[in-house]
Amino acid sequence: MKLLKEPFFHFVVIGALLFVTYLWVNPASMADDAEIVVDAGRIEQLSARFERTWNRKPSEEELKGIIDNFIVEEILYRQALAMGLDSNDSVIRRRLRQKLEFLTMEAISLEEPSEADLQHYLEEKPELFQTAARFSFEQVYINTDQPENNWKAQVDVVKEQLHKGEQVAGSRSLIPVQFEQVTDFEINRIFGNGFAEHLAEVPLNQWSEPLQSGLGVHLVRISAYQPATLPPLAAVQKEVLREWRNSRNQQMKAQLLEQLRTNYTIVIESERRSSQEGRS
Repeated sequence: MKLLKEPFFHFVVIGALLFVTYLWVNPASMADDAEIVVDAGRIEQLSARFERTWNRKPSEEELKGIIDNFIVEEILYRQALAMGLDSNDSVIRRRLRQKLEFLTMEAISLEEPSEADLQHYLEEKPELFQTAARFSFEQVYINTDQPENNWKAQVDVVKEQLHKGEQVAGSRSLIPVQFEQVTDFEINRIFGNGFAEHLAEVPLNQWSEPLQSGLGVHLVRISAYQPATLPPLAAVQKEVLREWRNSRNQQMKAQLLEQLRTNYTIVIESERRSSQEGRS
């Protein structure tokens, strides 16, 4: 028969033999926790889960099928535990870890911080909520991908021309000459990290000293600068609450793990071996 050649059929037969063999060797395992109670609360939970999925209540026949499926699942779950099938299973280990972490997050979601807590967190982590600094400026670019004496001489010429108010032509480049209301993030993306911080130190309406970037050298004149500001709590309360909960979740997980670790003696074989070798 074709069925006898199917790998899935072999898997089912082998699984059934293992199941029967285990029961024969451990007859008491089936007696342990043998009562399965499907009470009104459980039925309501199963029905509610169906309703969330299908946006309607289950029919009597569907509900009977849901309950039968739960009973089969519970039987197989308990027997799998009795047979130790959960032992050393990386998928189950990962799922249990996720579930415990989820329960931790759920506990945090029930904790409501006061407005003073959120205000304190806002002031403690301003970098997460402050508005971006903005700059309007013009720049003259000098390409440094040439002998150092050449580009330094060009810088001196440009500085002299700017001092005299003359028309200036820097090196050819795709970089714009004028920037209007550009954020510090955009500036650092274009010129390289830290360039916006250097611009913040340049006096308004004055040509700067040469500023080095990842692209070359720039002489810059800033016409407008709006520093980063921390908004009032009312303007960012939802964002602050979200970040506060994320932070609290990390703290709670760390505290829980630290507390749980005290219940165990942890031995890392490689470290113990190294210690023994050091004493010998």
